[in-house]
Amino acid sequence: MVKFSAAILIAALLGASAPVAGAQTAGPTAAPPAAGAPAWKPIYETNQTIYYVSAAAVPRTGRAATETMMEFKVPQVIGSDQVWSVVSRLELSCDEDSMLTVDNSYYPRPMGAGAPVQSQGANDAWHTPEAGSLGELVWSTLCRK
Repeated sequence: MVKFSAAILIAALLGASAPVAGAQTAGPTAAPPAAGAPAWKPIYETNQTIYYVSAAAVPRTGRAATETMMEFKVPQVIGSDQVWSVVSRLELSCDEDSMLTVDNSYYPRPMGAGAPVQSQGANDAWHTPEAGSLGELVWSTLCRK
């Protein structure tokens, strides 16, 4: 297991950095949901993680709540907890080209399963995702016209 800080994980999910060279954009197939869990659509994959967005439709006007998930291929240690996945709740405004991360929850099992071992509010403000970032990939996937 690799030990990461929560700040590094969230920056990796929606940060301003460009996607890693050699990483692949994931295909359009949705991951099978567990009973009562949201359906996920994979959008990006590296040798360490798979990034998903909620498969639920987002309206093209106004603000909408949605979720993203970062799943690790090998569990990570955050604080003293083993974490397989991080689910981030977001608000998007497709017509204003902006997004806001509301909070992040860390799960002990793949695909956001189990009770969260940790949750924290995000200290974020409405912003336009930076070109080449995972935030832009999330926004463009959900807000594609």
